[in-house]
Parts: sequence; C-alpha cells; structure tokens
Amino acid sequence: MSKPQPLPPKQSTPTGVLQSVAAITGQRDRDLLAKTLLATLTELIHNSRITMYRVLGNDEGAEAVLTAEVCAQDGFVSPPSVTSIKIASRADFTWVWNHHKELLQPLDTRYFLSIYPIVGQHGVVGLLETVSEAHSEMDRHLITSFLRVYSNYLTLLDESETDTLTGLLNRRTFDNNIERIIADRSKSDENDDPPLTHHPARRMDHHDLPHWLAIIDIDHFKRINDEFGHLYGDEVLILLSRNMQRIFRQHDKLFRFGGEEFIVVLDRTDEENAKAVLSRFREAIENYDFPQIGKVTISIGFVQMDKADVPSVMIGRADQALYYAKEHGRNQVCFYEDLIVSGKLSVEHYSDDVQLF
Repeated sequence: MSKPQPLPPKQSTPTGVLQSVAAITGQRDRDLLAKTLLATLTELIHNSRITMYRVLGNDEGAEAVLTAEVCAQDGFVSPPSVTSIKIASRADFTWVWNHHKELLQPLDTRYFLSIYPIVGQHGVVGLLETVSEAHSEMDRHLITSFLRVYSNYLTLLDESETDTLTGLLNRRTFDNNIERIIADRSKSDENDDPPLTHHPARRMDHHDLPHWLAIIDIDHFKRINDEFGHLYGDEVLILLSRNMQRIFRQHDKLFRFGGEEFIVVLDRTDEENAKAVLSRFREAIENYDFPQIGKVTISIGFVQMDKADVPSVMIGRADQALYYAKEHGRNQVCFYEDLIVSGKLSVEHYSDDVQLF
C-alpha cells in the first residue's frame, strides 16, 4: 500500500505547521495527497477517525466517494473498490453541501462528529469527516486552514494535469502515472502480508488482480470535422469525455491522449469485468445522440497491464488491438490476448526505447 510522506512529531507550533504544509504540497499524486493531509491532521489534532470523501456529480445527484480514511489505532484503512454515499441520503452532508460551512454534532456523551466542506472553484468538491472529542477553536481553525491549502493545491494540479478542452487528465499526467501504477502492481505482487487494519470488510480483496489499459478512438472523426466543422468536433470530444466520467469508476484513470484518442487505465479487476465495462461504454456511446451530428461510434483496444512490460510495450499492444478493431468493422472492443490466442495477431517485440504515438 502506498504511504504518505513521513510527518514531523505532533505539534502545532509554527515550525511544525510549516513542515506539515511542505509535506502536503510535496505530493503530486492525488491519492497520496489525500493520505498525507489526513496523516498531517492526525499528527496535529487528536482524532479517533478521520475520513475524506470526494464529491462527484452524476445524473442521479451528487455523491460522496470515499477517498482515504485513517483511524488513531489502526493506521490507514484501504477503501473498498466502491464506497459512495448519496449526499441527499444524509441530512448532515446535505447541510454542509448547501451552506459551505462545517457542522459539529454529538455522537454520545464523549465523542463528536464534525463534517467540513472542501470548497473548490466550482463549489464543494469534497467532505472531511472526523470523529473525536470536541475540537477546540484552534483545532477548528487549523483544520479549515489546511483544507484551504489542500483545495488551492488541487486547483494548481488541475490546471497543470488536465486537458483544457475535456477536463480529463492529459498526456503528461499519463506519462507520470503509468510508471507508478506499474510500480504499485509490483509491490502488491511481492507483498504477502495483509494491510494493517482491524476492519477486514474494508480490505480490497481484489488487490492481486491486474490493471487494464485501453485505447479509445472515435471512428471517422476526420469526417465529423470535415462535414460539421471543428467546433462540433470539439463538442463530440467534450460529450464523449463526460460520458467517460459518468460510466467509468472513481478509481479508473481517464486521459485524453491526443486528438480523438483517449486512454483508460482500469483499476484492479478481472478479465470478464474489464471486457464488460469497456463494452458497456462502447454501447453507451453508440446509443448516445450527439447534437447536430447524431450517432458516433468508437473502437477500443485493450491489454492487461503486466509488471514485466515497459509502458511502451503495453501501449503498443493495446494499439495493435485498436488497429485490428478499426480494420475489421470498427465500433467494437478487441482484447489483445484474445487476438493473439486466436491467431488474428502475431506477437510483436518492442525495444525499451520504442516511441509510440
């Protein structure tokens, strides 16, 4: 399991606070950033449990998706593959969401539940929930100040890591993340010890399953630009990206790789589910009515991510599967390993320094 950076001893002195801020802003990975913030607050303030949620909007209303959690005695707890709470299902979440203010309420005669909004440029982007004995006014100010630092830093990351047109992660972020994902896969394979937690229900029981890399390409995109103009072509890219954000899971990584090509790194799952989710996305796009244009289809090639392969090899194999899909009718999902086994593709060997795209 990835660990946040080491933190200074528990202290709320100016030096200790500055060291904590340095630890937070030293992270560029969003998951580690969230863990580092929680570890920082745990070091500075006594909490029995502290939980962070990312707020996402969808067709059925906003939901809070568990990002990270730390308990005073257990250490970090791995979130399950899907843990989300509808904002409307909890009165306290709804109040914080609507008022953009923190809420403190008693749980019993000793402990209190506190909920803080994480406010970004476009409203509440997250929630921080703590269970502890009552915070002092200084603790409250410390928490809100760190959340402002966290929110401001997220804004900077968004500006540098996302594609300006679609809002998806950009090519540079893909290059930076792919190595870490492979490294995390290798560590998981080599570590036989269970995570340190007293909450077995929250352990990711699929930690030994692989990631999957898929390349998505819009069929006949040049024709769309030629017939309708680049403004409508851009609208197709934007609407496709919104569907990606709606259909894929919170922990899947979505990238605009360039032009009409996109990459999805599916979080750990089995082969059957990887095929199912990619096929479901293809069908969703096929059935989507794009304004002025009508129907648009996509082709997808994907591959299992293997720690023994360098990124360029995995991308090359996924691209082979994509090319096969486009050369054999388009509007389909092709799995590289299936094509190899069936003899439709032959294995190609790549050098470590091969450059693709």
